[in-house]
Parts: sequence; structure tokens; C-alpha cells
Amino acid sequence: MKLLLQLSLLILSATTTVSAQDKITVNTANIADVASYPERSAPATVISLNDSTISARIAAQVEELPIRVGDIVEKGSVLAKLDCSDYKLASNESKARLDGLKAQIELAKRRLERTKKLTLKKSVSEEILDERESDLAVLNTDYRAAMSKVRMAKLNESRCIVTSPFRALINERSSAIGQYANTGTALVKIMDIEQLEISAQVFNRDSEQISLSEALFFEHADTRYPVSLRTVIPAINSETRNREVRLLFINGPALPGAAGKLIWRDKRAHIPGEYLVRRNNELGVFTIENEIARFIPVPSAETGRASPTSLAIEIPIVVEGHFSLKDGDAVTVAN
Repeated sequence: MKLLLQLSLLILSATTTVSAQDKITVNTANIADVASYPERSAPATVISLNDSTISARIAAQVEELPIRVGDIVEKGSVLAKLDCSDYKLASNESKARLDGLKAQIELAKRRLERTKKLTLKKSVSEEILDERESDLAVLNTDYRAAMSKVRMAKLNESRCIVTSPFRALINERSSAIGQYANTGTALVKIMDIEQLEISAQVFNRDSEQISLSEALFFEHADTRYPVSLRTVIPAINSETRNREVRLLFINGPALPGAAGKLIWRDKRAHIPGEYLVRRNNELGVFTIENEIARFIPVPSAETGRASPTSLAIEIPIVVEGHFSLKDGDAVTVAN
């Protein structure tokens, strides 16, 4: 009996030893401890909201062009002066015509008043009274037309001096002194250097991450400029399948036309590529449940690259010993 008991204990000890030896030793870490939050980027360019060609609004000879390419001019600065002789003469003529009509209207009013008095005395017929009233009405109509011509003449005269509508950089002198400019002839090309935006082309799947990002940067010539999101254009480019994002500089802007990249940090936890393994043609990670290895697929994961996951960051995953694991293996967690 004693021998039988010793034999049973020996068999149980051997079974336990074999079972412990069959377990695979692994180390685990919470996703929060190993996850990365990689920076992402997309091509971007600084654009001016006003890249304008300033044209003549009257037909006249160019007298002055007091600007040169590369100059920065303030709003209201003179860009060009046109010969205004014809328009000043037209303005004077319109004013003289207006003064003449004023005198005629005063005379017509006095004649009408006298005619009214004579009509009451039956000294003149009512037909003459009607004529006097008609004459005054015609003169008043002519006066309003003449007033419009005076205003138009003043407006044309003001257009002899061409000014900048905003603080701008001179890009091109499209005309020259002595050249005759017709209405619509380009005089100078300017670019607004204050109303700037950044245009970036991003994958549609990245647009949500950009909207959620707490820190956005425009990088150009190894310099990063903090920017803020203005809008994600609610349309997809039919050719590139990208979406355009518009952003604004927070502090000092980069130069207009600067080409660089938009940078943002992905807020999704990414599992490093070295912890991903392929099982049943799916990439994923192993976690431990009651000392049993469980394989969890990570959708859209790519071999050797950190991949975003929707798993809770408190979940432990196997970080050592995972390459030989199979789903359902018994394991011992060393740490």
C-alpha cells in the first residue's frame, strides 16, 4: 500500500513537471506603455487669397508707374497715374452744363409763377400755364441727367489715379509709361501678403484625424509654423481622390507660394510593427486570458509598420515570445 502511494505521488509530480514545461514563457505590456502616436504629413502650399491683376478703368495714356517689381506697397498707395486731361475737360463741361440748367430752371420757375398769377386774373389762357409747367419739368429732367454726367465725370477723373486695394507685393509691371491703356488693359499684377492661407491635399481617411488634432504645423525650409484648421473642403477631388484642407497661420506666416507640408500627430494609439504577427493570413497581436494566449486581429495593419488600433490602451499584449505563439497556447507571464 505504501509503495502504491509513493508511485502515485511520483506520477503526479512528473505530470505537473511536464505540464509546467509545456507552457510558453512570455512578457506582456499594456498598449498604453508601448503605443506610438506617429506624425503624419501631406503636401501643402501657402497661397494668397488675392492674387490680382489691376487694370485701367478708363482709356488714357500711362503717365506714371511709381512702383517696381518686388516692392511692397500699403493699401491706398499709388500704383499708376493716367493722363486725365480729357476727363478733366469733360468734368468741367458737365459742370458748366449743370450751371446753365440751374439758371434756366430758376428762370422757368419765375415765369411759371407769373403765369399762374396771370391765369388767376384771366389774363392768359390755361394752355400757356400748361406750357410753362411742361418747360420746367423738361428742364428738371435735363438737370438730373446732367447731374449724373457730372458724377460720372468725377468718377472717371478719380480713376486717373490707380491705387492698391490692399497691402501687396508687386509681382509684375504689365504696362509702361507712355503706353495708351484701353479700359481693361492690365497695368500691374499684385499679391496680397496679409490674407494668406495654406492649402493641403490629404487622403480622405486622414481628414478626420486632422480635424481632431490638437497641434498642426506647416513645415517649410526646416521651419515649423503653428497653424489652425479653417475648413476641410466637403468634396473629394475626382482625379486625385484627395480632399483639400485650408488652414491659417497662428503667428507669423511663411512667404506666399512657399511649398512644404502639413504635419499633424495621429491621436490613435499605434501598435509597433515588432509586436504584430500573422496568423491565418491576418496581422494582429496576442493577449493573455487566464494564462491562455488569444490572438486578436488588427484590421488594416501592415507588416513591419506601426498600425492604429481600436483596442483599449489598458489591454496587455505579448511583447516577448509572441512569434512562436498560437491561439490557445498555455503561457506563463514572466513579468
